Amino acid sequence: MEKTLLTNLFIVDDHQMVVDGLRSLLNNEEKYSIVGCSNQPKDVMPMLDELKVNILLTDINMPHMSGVELTRNVKKKYPNIKVLALSMFGEPQVIKEMIDAGISGYILKNTGKQELLEALDKISSGQTFFGEEVTRELMKSFKGNDEVSHLTNREIEIIRLIECEHSNKKIADMLFISERTVETHRKNIFRKTGTQSIVGLLKYAYEHKII
Repeated sequence: MEKTLLTNLFIVDDHQMVVDGLRSLLNNEEKYSIVGCSNQPKDVMPMLDELKVNILLTDINMPHMSGVELTRNVKKKYPNIKVLALSMFGEPQVIKEMIDAGISGYILKNTGKQELLEALDKISSGQTFFGEEVTRELMKSFKGNDEVSHLTNREIEIIRLIECEHSNKKIADMLFISERTVETHRKNIFRKTGTQSIVGLLKYAYEHKII
């Protein structure tokens, strides 16, 4: 039988009850292994030196060091570690700060197990994930902006398909164009929006009410 490659998780939250709850939710999941936990974000970096971590799950409002600062530190030293933010609150400004810091996903602590696993599955496969309530709060906070007028209708259409996590090939098939044409559109979209990653592009799209 082929051995399943585990995704190693590290949990950071100043409330032990939250840590215990996450452990309980994930303990029986065959794809995931919790290799470490900490109630003190300032102690996390030395621990990551000793562990092979794939995804860091972190609270945001913590004493001595915020989740924003921790995420920046982790992404600077360990760029391959993905970060999933967990919070009781979905304030748009905090979400934006976490996106800027380099997170791959953001969900609220009142989410169910299904959404948590969906977030971990997406992030472990190299995608991003933002919970429904988080996305809704972001969209409510942004107002339309004329800056999107420099994007063509086709480019806006492709951005929306990217947000749905379709591959270049799938987008090409849906729009009846070549995959190379999709790649050209993507390059133009990144150039026009001044973004360099899918997370940055989606943040731009939310800010300008494209999606």
